[in-house]
Amino acid sequence: MKKLYSIFMMAVMAIAVSFTAKADIAVTLKVDDATRLTAYYQYYDASYNTQQTDLDLNQFTGEEGGTFTIPGDYGYVYVNATSGNVITYAMNETTGSSASTGGSSTYFYVGSYSGTAQTLSVKSADLEASRTASVTVNVDDASKVNMSYYNGTKVELVNGENTVKFNPETESQFQISHVNYGETLYSVKLNDETQADSYGRYYVTVANGDKLDIAANFPAIPATITFSYGDNEEEVLGCITVKVNGEDVTFDGKTLSVMMGDKVTLIGDTNLYNFNYAITVNGTSQYFYGNYEFIVTSETNTVEVAATKYVTYNAYLTVDAPENIEAYPGNSSTPLSLVAGEAVAVELTSNSNTINVRPTTDCSIVSIQVNGVEYGSVNGYGTSSTTIRNINENDQIVITTKVIVRDKVATIWVDDLTAAPYGYGVQRYSDRASVSLISGETVTVNFDDSDNPYNISFYGPTYCSIFNNGIYLVPQYEGSTSYYVTLLDGDAIKVYLASEPEKYAVTITESAGVENSIESVATDGQDYASWAAGFTVLKDTEITIVLAESADACVLVNGSTVDADENGKYTIAITAETNIVLDKTNAIEDITVNTVENNNVYNLQGILVVKNASTEQISDLPAGLYIINGKKVVLK
Repeated sequence: MKKLYSIFMMAVMAIAVSFTAKADIAVTLKVDDATRLTAYYQYYDASYNTQQTDLDLNQFTGEEGGTFTIPGDYGYVYVNATSGNVITYAMNETTGSSASTGGSSTYFYVGSYSGTAQTLSVKSADLEASRTASVTVNVDDASKVNMSYYNGTKVELVNGENTVKFNPETESQFQISHVNYGETLYSVKLNDETQADSYGRYYVTVANGDKLDIAANFPAIPATITFSYGDNEEEVLGCITVKVNGEDVTFDGKTLSVMMGDKVTLIGDTNLYNFNYAITVNGTSQYFYGNYEFIVTSETNTVEVAATKYVTYNAYLTVDAPENIEAYPGNSSTPLSLVAGEAVAVELTSNSNTINVRPTTDCSIVSIQVNGVEYGSVNGYGTSSTTIRNINENDQIVITTKVIVRDKVATIWVDDLTAAPYGYGVQRYSDRASVSLISGETVTVNFDDSDNPYNISFYGPTYCSIFNNGIYLVPQYEGSTSYYVTLLDGDAIKVYLASEPEKYAVTITESAGVENSIESVATDGQDYASWAAGFTVLKDTEITIVLAESADACVLVNGSTVDADENGKYTIAITAETNIVLDKTNAIEDITVNTVENNNVYNLQGILVVKNASTEQISDLPAGLYIINGKKVVLK
């Protein structure tokens, strides 16, 4: 008892320590005008849920302000300006760190690492009244210009002269750009001095009385672009093609005539040429992955290309039926022209030494051989590609295909699809084609072995039991409602979603001395090879057992012997938990009359079949299990 008490006290102390480890934070907030501001604070409770409390700022105005407590080690204090007002000052006076100002909102992070008592100060102003400075902005085309204060508030401009007011302490920097992303303005000048852009955006800091001139439209002045290729110009000339304002243009590869303001797109043939990921435009190196775009802003422009040509060679591709596949060399989107049974030359490069192949609809790739050796990892079905990699010069690639003939048939029945509120999916593996189901109706599925396995999933049902030929199927994992099913010709799948059906466990065993007596087991007419492991079936499922011709055994169902039909089959309808056992029996070989007082023959129900039967009469009886002279005898 003492030991238990000690453990209990240690647990209490540990809990106490865990609670005292959190230090609540006393926050003093000082605001200058409660009518211009609102505020609230947030923190996380013990369950990590966000808790929020609004503050009445009438209790926090003046030099002393007011104090509130944030539970725990940290929290956030948010302060917002009301409409028409702006935050001009925001400072954590304890830590000396300022928060953002010049806009309509700011926030403070307060943490116990900075002390359990912190003081925050926020000041505000009427937005228009705070804008005591102004800048004159001249614009040629305001529809193409975005101008905003640094906090993102847009400045409304008109063509011609505009007077833009600003707060000299918080709003002296403006952002200026073209309204369309990727386009640029012709020029931005501050007091007649041209400003530099940063990726098409201008950041301009102004003072009271300054003048800004923004020219959006480029002048109608011809310009030229001169291309150079270094010492190997003859080898790589033509490695670059050009679009101007989105249109293809033809030029000699050296000089291109354009207009100021044109959008020029440089396109490199990365299949045949190595650009080393860089190209130089107007003296500035640019990252180049085969495509670069710029606006012509000068009358003279230069493009320096440092490219080398990849080694080019041929491999050979032979296909039995070209209509069954599509094949693409390297990174090309143009399919190869193939001829049935002929080796077609495929031009490849040292940089792009692959061929992508994929089957066409309802076709499959049977095999791919490279120089007589099977190529691994072949995606033979559906529309997904197989990439044949590391192809060398003169390699011989042979592809064998086939047309998929879906001549096998299975059926799927589902009780009520509305019981799966989030839908369902039945897809074959080969090309992910879907099967549509209908509540209460049997749907026919035509398939080929290559379509297996089928993925069958139902989303959100309360129940989900699936049976194939009466056998209960186990889902992918416990609690799942998704299944992978390998269909066989003639399979019949039943799905129960609205309610859980009756199902029963079945075991089939062969007693010592009669092992390997079973030739086949079928459920609802379909052979089932995995019967020895035991299985579960839907109520009223029929199990059919066929014994080997040489078997000397009888069939017991839950301890009672059953007879074979005229075809020698044992059929059992399952209506309860069922244990089927094959046991030894006595086979009649030679029965001689007069060896006992009588040879009366009874069936297993105890009904007399033949009284005092002769050997000939016994031999003429139909095959089956009988009781003769008090012994079970199998007649074959």
